[in-house]
Amino acid sequence: MELSERKKAILKSVVDAYIATGDPVGSKYLTANADFNVSSATLRNEMNALESMGYLEQPHTSAGRVPTAKGYRTYVENLMGRYYLAMEEVEVLDELIENKLHEMTSLMEEASHAIGELTNYTSFAFIGGSGSEADRYEVLLIGEHDFLLIMICKDGSVRSRQVKTQETVNAAVVEAAKNALNKCFTNITPEQVNLNTVLEFESALGEHKAFASMLLRVVNEMFNSFDSEKVHIDGVTKLLSYPEFFNVAKVQSVLSMIEERKRFSELMKKAVPGQTSIIFGEEAQDIAPPGTGFVFHPITVEGKVVGAIGVIGPKRMDYKKVIASLDYFAEGLTGQIDRSTNKNLLIGETNDAE
Repeated sequence: MELSERKKAILKSVVDAYIATGDPVGSKYLTANADFNVSSATLRNEMNALESMGYLEQPHTSAGRVPTAKGYRTYVENLMGRYYLAMEEVEVLDELIENKLHEMTSLMEEASHAIGELTNYTSFAFIGGSGSEADRYEVLLIGEHDFLLIMICKDGSVRSRQVKTQETVNAAVVEAAKNALNKCFTNITPEQVNLNTVLEFESALGEHKAFASMLLRVVNEMFNSFDSEKVHIDGVTKLLSYPEFFNVAKVQSVLSMIEERKRFSELMKKAVPGQTSIIFGEEAQDIAPPGTGFVFHPITVEGKVVGAIGVIGPKRMDYKKVIASLDYFAEGLTGQIDRSTNKNLLIGETNDAE
């Protein structure tokens, strides 16, 4: 049965009030604090109807109503207004995106902390494990004694190193290095590299084979830098500030869910690129305990999910602000990565190879 406009307005008012106060909402509260030109009795009847339809529930006989998972779902998908980030909130996220792009793990961890501070909920960052088979290499000349070596992997992840050398580097050197690397070190795992691979690489470098040992050392470091999936959690104690989590066992169940890395990883990777996902504990108790809200937005590289950032809190969290914060950061970071990918200036670190 489709909700009437009045029922939608009442449901929205109940959810907004409950998010703000944490107290069950009654018809008297709505009469005094919301703009309804109907009597308290009419509001009470409409709330009774919403309860019978599964959108509200009454925790105690004498209490007002609180939203159910169905009520929250309807709210976030159809009724919730848009939250506009304040300028200082935008500046915090912009600074992270612009200044930390070359350090993905550090960026995600700092972003998790920033999102937690902005929303006052426990936050997390998921950094997907990266593959160890290169799809192609790019080598960019920076100066006479340094260049940028970029490894683009088959899973969309990227490694790069700014390499400094005492030898003079020119366009011919970086072109030879690029061609030799793409000939000898693509579609191959570190375990498959052998003496023949090394000899073939030196031969492919031709007159520039003096750079072979340095290039091999840097490529080996890049292969070894591929890491496993990581989950960074920030602000666990924030959960304890909400009455819903005064029970420490409930906090433990939330943390256990995140620490089950395989299941958590599968959940993140199933996320739809460009969309914020919202899960209520009542809808998926194998993911989050009842009374819990779980919101996250994936980070993508060339359309592939490589990480995610999100928050965990009570089901009555401020979804407008949470979603606005996550969307702004995730979309900004994804766009920045895509732009950098197009320029071949990708995620990396500095490495001095003297």
